[in-house]
Amino acid sequence: MYLAGWQKLSLVDFPGRVACTLFTGGCNLRCPYCHNSELLEGDMPRVELQEVLDYLDKRQGILDGVVVSGGEPCMQPGLLDFLAVLKSRDLLVKLDTNGCYPDVLQQALEQGLVDYVAMDLKNSPEEYALTTGTDSVPLEKIRKSVEQLLTQKIPFELRTTVVVQLHSKHSFERMRDFLLPLVAKTGKKIPDFYLQAFRDRETVPFAGFSAPDRNTLEAYGSLLATVANNVHLRGV
Repeated sequence: MYLAGWQKLSLVDFPGRVACTLFTGGCNLRCPYCHNSELLEGDMPRVELQEVLDYLDKRQGILDGVVVSGGEPCMQPGLLDFLAVLKSRDLLVKLDTNGCYPDVLQQALEQGLVDYVAMDLKNSPEEYALTTGTDSVPLEKIRKSVEQLLTQKIPFELRTTVVVQLHSKHSFERMRDFLLPLVAKTGKKIPDFYLQAFRDRETVPFAGFSAPDRNTLEAYGSLLATVANNVHLRGV
């Protein structure tokens, strides 16, 4: 289990919870607008797991849970064992994932190792490669991950970081169409879908990206009403 960084206290990463956020190193995608690009190659110094666990033990009664983010946590061969260690400490666990590893996600769900999942849905199928910086996008695996979440009882959210240069009305129409068969098959809508306005920072690997305004985000969100119970805006 490779941890490349951590935030000891967060009030925003785990809805309604006081949490510690852990960042794993390495990712299979190369999104040009990524906020955590320093984690992508997996070559940052390793955070010692025992240091993290000692901190969590000392904060019992203060922290509600732990967010395991990345990079892409489901790439880590020791993820499931690590989640079990966290659960053994009576901590709630939120997992952030890009949905490219449905087998790992399914095991985490079936074994009761996660209490909340936030999954990125980057763009429409036609625009996924451009948005993720890779030609080998496993769309069927992403589809499978969404279906798995819809068939489980734990709360989850889908989220899209919206970039003016990468998203349009057509993008969200096609994203809706991507999700409609899954909603119809399971008889359930996405409980919460978050549209996150892009925010520039030094770690973003490419320059020139910008965020849409609130009115544009609201218009995009209205297109998702047939597949999501609630659509929320972040960052505006």
